[in-house]
Amino acid sequence: MINLLTPARTVLIYFVFGLTWVLGTDSLLRWLSSHTPSMLWRGQYTKGVLFILISTSLLYWLLAKYKRSLESSETAYIRIFRQSPQPMWIYDRETLNFMDVNDAALNTYGYTLEEFLKMSILQIRPPEEVGRLLEAHKVLKDGFEDSGTWKHLKKDGSLMYMEVRTFATVYKGREADIVSVWNVTDKQQAFEALSQHKVLMDSMINSTEDLIWAVDDQLRFTAFNNAYHNAILHFTGVSLKPGTRPVLSADREELHRWEGYYRKSLQGEKQTIEESREMANFGLSTAEITFNPIINDGKITGVACFARDVSERKKQEIRLKRALDRYDLVSMATHSVIWDWDLKTNKVLWNNNLFTLFGYTDVSNNADWWKERVHPDDAAAAVKGLEDVISRQTEQWAVEYRFRCAKGNYRYVSDRGYVLYGEDGKPYRMIGAMEDIDDKKTYIEELKKVAHMSSHSLRRPVASMLGVMAALNKENLGHPDNLPLLAYIEKISKEMDEIIHDVAEKCNHIFVRTND
Repeated sequence: MINLLTPARTVLIYFVFGLTWVLGTDSLLRWLSSHTPSMLWRGQYTKGVLFILISTSLLYWLLAKYKRSLESSETAYIRIFRQSPQPMWIYDRETLNFMDVNDAALNTYGYTLEEFLKMSILQIRPPEEVGRLLEAHKVLKDGFEDSGTWKHLKKDGSLMYMEVRTFATVYKGREADIVSVWNVTDKQQAFEALSQHKVLMDSMINSTEDLIWAVDDQLRFTAFNNAYHNAILHFTGVSLKPGTRPVLSADREELHRWEGYYRKSLQGEKQTIEESREMANFGLSTAEITFNPIINDGKITGVACFARDVSERKKQEIRLKRALDRYDLVSMATHSVIWDWDLKTNKVLWNNNLFTLFGYTDVSNNADWWKERVHPDDAAAAVKGLEDVISRQTEQWAVEYRFRCAKGNYRYVSDRGYVLYGEDGKPYRMIGAMEDIDDKKTYIEELKKVAHMSSHSLRRPVASMLGVMAALNKENLGHPDNLPLLAYIEKISKEMDEIIHDVAEKCNHIFVRTND
């Protein structure tokens, strides 16, 4: 539909009317003057007057229609402005005061229209953004402008991130800007969180001495930390750049081997290898390297690699192996059960003497297995005593208790342990030895019985002999009264000899049984 209310259309209508009038009336006057010559002058006068009247009326009608069209358009635009779901406002370019604000902005910012109209656009900005806003306002352009993301404040003081777009216009006779904003707070906060996370991750990755790098499916470097970059630069002289695939070794065999590692992981295989090199002024250096496939949307797109120096660990492993070798030799040379208790995991390792001495073949490495085999009457001294040693943070533990064998019988053991503490003062390990002393206990008990028997059996004849000796005539041993006393001494001596032989026989029996 042709819009007759625009200025161009108005001029066109007036032009068509004027042209039609001139051509039409001139033709009519020529025809009339050919019949009545006096009509030419009167016709020209009448034509001019009628043209002015008709054209004035036409112009008035067209301008009135145009004005109504403008008012209708302005009303429509104002209605769109008011009812738009997008927060919008109009502000004065000179004073920066709000001139009009739509309902969406009222809801977003929490102010009423009356409050907004008493404010300037500076009052919805945090203090740190005011200077930036004033600087940006100095270089405002006409027409549409994307002003970027700004911080805005609600009435309650809460912060919002808004994307701002402006369009220069004239409103109520004043130069103004129409502003529309989009709330991108969630997006901005997510971006800031992601940025902070990236900065944190970069800091973490670059603060470690471990080497971290990644390659794509074409074996081009896609990422690496400072430690890896510096290591490659030091050993090869190559300064790595993302997206490149430099040759890092003159050894073709080594290059082929590393390419094989990458290719395996690109096929989905996770790998862990150890690489050892002889380093000047250091000795043998060993690195543990892991290769992990990078999977995006179910597709392997590269390999993430991590390398860390395990030279000290390897040295410790060598020392530990030597210690274990010595440990095995000690275990073979002693009849004690050697145990190693990890207090953090509550796991206990036992040597083979647990089977040799007590008959166990299926042994749990949980410490509760040992606690369950301590005689109930000895639990307080053994288990509780051990827990007290740990709680008091002392180092030595020693106790004797009865331990249940695989067949269900109990044997006396002497258990000793040493507690190891970490730098934090907490116990982390305990090492000890459990010795079977059941035979020794039996030997001691038998000896006690023998000692008890000999002391009581010998006391009577010794007392009798002392009494007889007191009755002897020591000044004249040949006196006839001494004869019966000497005979009695002989009898007592034989009785004592029998008792001594009996004690010796019992001691010999105990010794033989103990050594069987």
